[in-house]
Amino acid sequence: MRGSSTPPPEAALQDGVFTAAQALAYGYSHYRVRRLVQSGRWIAVLGSVYADRSAHLNSASLARAAVLVAGTGAVASHTTADRLWSLVVPADPDVHVIIERSRRLTVPGLRTHRIVLRDDEVAVRHGIVTTRLDRTVADCLLWLPEEAGTALLTSVLQRRVATVDEIRHALWRCGQRHGSTRAWAILEAVDADAHSIAEVRAHRLLTKSGMTGWSANTPVFDEDGLIGYVDVLFDDVRLAIEIDGRAYHSDDTAFQRDRERRNRLVRAGYTVLQFTWDDLVHRPDHVVAQVRGMRQRLRAAS
Repeated sequence: MRGSSTPPPEAALQDGVFTAAQALAYGYSHYRVRRLVQSGRWIAVLGSVYADRSAHLNSASLARAAVLVAGTGAVASHTTADRLWSLVVPADPDVHVIIERSRRLTVPGLRTHRIVLRDDEVAVRHGIVTTRLDRTVADCLLWLPEEAGTALLTSVLQRRVATVDEIRHALWRCGQRHGSTRAWAILEAVDADAHSIAEVRAHRLLTKSGMTGWSANTPVFDEDGLIGYVDVLFDDVRLAIEIDGRAYHSDDTAFQRDRERRNRLVRAGYTVLQFTWDDLVHRPDHVVAQVRGMRQRLRAAS
């Protein structure tokens, strides 16, 4: 293999990555592998997994590298599995795998989780062994901070790729682990009184602010019948708080239906304030001030 830098043929089947063992089996020597890496013609992806410098690597490449370097029985998991499932996750400097509890493995950049997995919690995605989608979400709820976990769960429910019951069952099967209290708190926010996590966040925000006299998901009627269920209603001043439906419905029909409902509320004498997920997360004080100020003005005008 003198002078050659062609990756072994396995690279074409492994999202551009290959192991040192595969390179040796293809005919490269240990010395030649080291020289190719030192010269930059090959790049070290993770541990003893490499790629040609011209390779176009992606999330599947990293997941593949993790499983390859971790060896037999390894399963891509957590945020690494999230990306294979095309879910919303924050940037993560580590690549995650689940390995057998009896094993010990230390590789820079590789985060290993020694967790028991059942056979029905494992799937194959893009040819890579990974945790099933609902189990992936459960693991991430246990692993991620509250805001990131909430955003992930919101996205999953918006896209309808898993149900609350499926995720609840997957989380229950995880047992008691670090992060369980936080994970269950996020999940339990989706209850009978809220149609989205954003609405629950609004409910919690108003409760924390000390405002009272409101009800959640309250039916409102006009002369034509039921207008709909208002996310938050201050009935004493006919003030309706709505969370922007565009972010929490899956199609333009639902979006238009929300706008028609808003118009009916206004015609029926209700004042409507609308807030987005971004408002609730990044401008909570603004939300509280707007609601409190409008309620005071409506009281003064009555």
